[in-house]
Amino acid sequence: MNGKCPLYERLYSHDQHSPTSMHVPGHKNGSLLPAPYSAYFEKIMRLDQTELPGLDDLHAPSGVILEAERLAASQYDCARTLFLVGGSTVGNLAMILSFFQRGEKVLVQRDVHHSVIHGLELAGVEAVFIAPDMEAESGLPAGMSEETVAYGFECYPEANGLVLSSPSYYGYVGEVEEAIAVAKKNGADVLVDEAHGAHLHIDSGFPVSALKAGADAVVQSAHKTLPALTMGAFLHLRSGADETRCRYWLQRLQTSSPSYPILASLDVARAYNESLIGENIAGKLHGFHQKLDEACPGVRVKNNDPLKMILRAPDGWNGWEWEKHLHKEHVYAELSDRNHVLLVLPLDHPENWEQVLLSTLVSFYKGKTMKDTDMPAYPPYPKVVEHSFADWRGQQEASEAIPIQESEGSIIAEDIVPYPPGIPLWMAGEVVDRARLQFLQQWLSSGGSVQAASHIHDGFLLVRKEVIEDG
Repeated sequence: MNGKCPLYERLYSHDQHSPTSMHVPGHKNGSLLPAPYSAYFEKIMRLDQTELPGLDDLHAPSGVILEAERLAASQYDCARTLFLVGGSTVGNLAMILSFFQRGEKVLVQRDVHHSVIHGLELAGVEAVFIAPDMEAESGLPAGMSEETVAYGFECYPEANGLVLSSPSYYGYVGEVEEAIAVAKKNGADVLVDEAHGAHLHIDSGFPVSALKAGADAVVQSAHKTLPALTMGAFLHLRSGADETRCRYWLQRLQTSSPSYPILASLDVARAYNESLIGENIAGKLHGFHQKLDEACPGVRVKNNDPLKMILRAPDGWNGWEWEKHLHKEHVYAELSDRNHVLLVLPLDHPENWEQVLLSTLVSFYKGKTMKDTDMPAYPPYPKVVEHSFADWRGQQEASEAIPIQESEGSIIAEDIVPYPPGIPLWMAGEVVDRARLQFLQQWLSSGGSVQAASHIHDGFLLVRKEVIEDG
């Protein structure tokens, strides 16, 4: 891999001078750790510096960090790219706070990550959640169609913005290009959580990226699909006019001690992308999908992004059980649900993993039949629902824990988030409806995990306490 990496190269040069550290971090260039702890940490700690002369400042970049961000912006074909050290989570928060004002109406794809919900809550917008279209065969959300988004703007022509999540965790993009065109026709800003799409621009065989489709701001988790460290992410802006307010919010939301190893890994990941352009990466991944289809017909669920491979759980197994079965061969999947297991494939080096993975899957599926199930893999979200965050009081509301089976009709007091994928089943303030209550009970009884639910593993949900008026 060749290519200029200004931030990484400056850190490397600094280390080559055997510097004496009389500053933070306290590990002193990794020299304080004894064996065996130093085995992994020592080298990476030599890059773990602070805002020394020549190493620039993430919150006021003017040197190598700014140069690295500009190289990224050039590759992603946008006006500005801002480096993030808090993952797509901080990017989603800053992006939403930068574009929307309290009380503004915003259309939001319902199956968004909970960090998007948190951003809407902090911004105090009047959100209108629109359910995604569903893939008929698998029951998985398939992104937003042009028709669905057009219906949203027909019902709410005053909406100032559209927030999408594309591609989905499972690699669906829907009609993202047409959906964004509808929003732009209606004069709305379009923000996209593209956490799983930092690779889309490198090959035309991948689905269209949100930036190419016309989005105004896009957040990508570089660490999810590129060789970047966890928490490394990008915030891309179509217009340089949006930079100042995005940096304003990032100064308030990101740490004042950003990790240089994470920042340098973003620089290197961008250069890695360049090395893949023209290498037919998507075609090679599609080729692997075809090999599995030929060896194990009916096992794979078709999607849009070949980097994601969705496997059906065979008859007699649910997805969580099948995922644990794969662990026996030390194959660790990204996630599973009631009916599926999701693999995130590597972008490159197929000679290292293709044959091993293919032979493992062929062995595991040998003699198995695929099950027919009417149990939904995803929650039945309402088609359109308004949710005001403008006067949201959050945790200030009085609450109580009640048995899950008695909670129908109550107002939920905390987000209930099946994890992964981290999409709230209910947001705090929503009414507990029967359809999603049944989904939750089936999810828990099948072995699914839930985040941000303080009493759920004791069989209780936290709901708003009923207030009895005097007189």
